[in-house]
Amino acid sequence: MKKRFPLIFFLLFFILAPGTGEAFVPQTPHLLHLVVGKIKQPVGIEAFQTRKILNYENTGKDFAELGEKLIYLYPNRLRSEIISDTMTSFSVESDFKFIKVMDGVIVSHDKSLVDLYTDILLYRDHESLLNQLALTGIDTEKVSFQRVNDTICYVIGRPLEKGKPFAGLWIAKDSFLPIKYVVEKNGWLAEFFYNNWQRVSKTWYPMQGSIFLDNQLFAMVYVESVNLKSGFPSSLFDIERIKRSHPQNDPGSFEEHDERIEKFKKLYE
Repeated sequence: MKKRFPLIFFLLFFILAPGTGEAFVPQTPHLLHLVVGKIKQPVGIEAFQTRKILNYENTGKDFAELGEKLIYLYPNRLRSEIISDTMTSFSVESDFKFIKVMDGVIVSHDKSLVDLYTDILLYRDHESLLNQLALTGIDTEKVSFQRVNDTICYVIGRPLEKGKPFAGLWIAKDSFLPIKYVVEKNGWLAEFFYNNWQRVSKTWYPMQGSIFLDNQLFAMVYVESVNLKSGFPSSLFDIERIKRSHPQNDPGSFEEHDERIEKFKKLYE
């Protein structure tokens, strides 16, 4: 019994010594590996959702509703189609390339700020997700803890100034589900929130979300259905084919969401 005392004393000292009892903080690659291990990467997903854009001037209402169909073909391909009687619009993202077509004309090769909402849903292998976070300007070398409402989160990203908003990804510590994604672009700060994650077979998908621009609510997302599917035609995601079959809009024309952002900004000036 006496021989075991020094060993027990040593173990207690090690556990209770300053610094040694702190929570383990994984590095970004390992943390993202845990995230994608949780949400999984199916062959494909078809989701139908409604996006409510607030303070939209053209409708005479406080918001405009857009029906959307999202087709994910993993890895790293997404087609988003607007469901509307008055316009046709779709965008395609494929292996970090992007194109958007409105009424038969190519209007953009750059993903709109508010559409970065789908980054966390599209990139479901940890290397691609890490690459996308870095492309949006997130400091992927820094991981810390923060609380969002009542949820303790791992946070990937580094604040430029203490107490100021910063680009990053917030991941719930207990579930490894992403709940907040913040991006800075062209002088704007966009905050994306992912709520009500639900399991569909072996994968997970958020059924509600919200988008904030410079701390003001811009849009809310409500998902009506999520189905696992495969066998989507590769032509749906062929950006080069889309380029050949659609004319290019005049340089300098406004992209649809950029116009909405500018109108939104005026409301708070």
